[in-house]
Amino acid sequence: MAQLSSLLKYVDVLDSGAVLLGRVYEVDGFGKRLVRVITHAHYDHIVGLNESIIHASAIVATQATIDLLLELGYVRGKYRTIFKNKAVPLPYNRDVEFMNERIRLVPSRHIIGACQVLVETNNYRIGYTGDFKLGDGTEIMSDLDVLVIESTYGDPRYRRPFKDDIEELFVDQVLDLLRRGPVIIYGYHGKLQEAMRILRKYGITEPFIMPERIYRVTRIAEKHGYNIGEYYSLRTNKGYMIKNSGRYIMFQHMSRAKYRRLNGEQYHIILSGWEFNDPIKKLDPYSWLVALSDHADFDELVEYVEQAKPRLVVVEAGRQGEPYKLAAELRRKGFRTIVLPGPRVVDEMFE
Repeated sequence: MAQLSSLLKYVDVLDSGAVLLGRVYEVDGFGKRLVRVITHAHYDHIVGLNESIIHASAIVATQATIDLLLELGYVRGKYRTIFKNKAVPLPYNRDVEFMNERIRLVPSRHIIGACQVLVETNNYRIGYTGDFKLGDGTEIMSDLDVLVIESTYGDPRYRRPFKDDIEELFVDQVLDLLRRGPVIIYGYHGKLQEAMRILRKYGITEPFIMPERIYRVTRIAEKHGYNIGEYYSLRTNKGYMIKNSGRYIMFQHMSRAKYRRLNGEQYHIILSGWEFNDPIKKLDPYSWLVALSDHADFDELVEYVEQAKPRLVVVEAGRQGEPYKLAAELRRKGFRTIVLPGPRVVDEMFE
């Protein structure tokens, strides 16, 4: 028998979003620990990175995440050289130890290079999902004393009944629009490259064109295993010629969606995870929203816990999400669950 009070010495979530695992590791936030771990290169998971670069002795991430952080300019100036010296690129499912605490990066389906984190300390196994969605590419951790789980879509309202069909529906929409003219797809870094991968998987062969920054991120994606095929920067002569040909798919950052031209010369697809009623929604005569998400919906969050069967669930409440509704559902299903940051229950016992 082990008391929760003993186990909770090795797990915490700070208001900043930092997830503290063991005695050594801070994940996705700054917590004055020896080792900073980064699950993926989205802005809300690199909060406090400059502080960690100065304070920590090592910064652990997949090589793809390290490449993205440098390419996207998240590490600049004097911090860049220090980061390169402290970065420890760790392949999936390879263990490394810092001060007798073992860490492993576990595969996760989210964006390029995303991972989960497994820490073994004092005979406890503690896992943190980071952001994920279920399916090929996400390995469910097992035999855990504690599972720390994200809660972005932790409200029962956030269910996508069409999630198993969304890729084919997305491809069909693109094919339909290509018959009318060129297509521009808007999204965030990582999701854009996932969209490219899906289109190629389903046999779409039109050339892809994109701004230089998206092109550089796409090169990283291809370097780390994505099959992107024919793609060009708009800065190149080839990209310019393809754009003038009128037969292409262009990829733009989400920030450009509000400036799209509704004149019938191009057709627009906006990728969003915040749509739960319809897989595809027409916004205007020339624009459609496609509910292509890189996050687990409510049912997937619950399913992960049911498959992992941890002895204790900690629902992360340090960043955007619905932790209390997810925790309530997990308790209803019989899982010992707490929300952190929040009251730390220490008097229950578990086997």
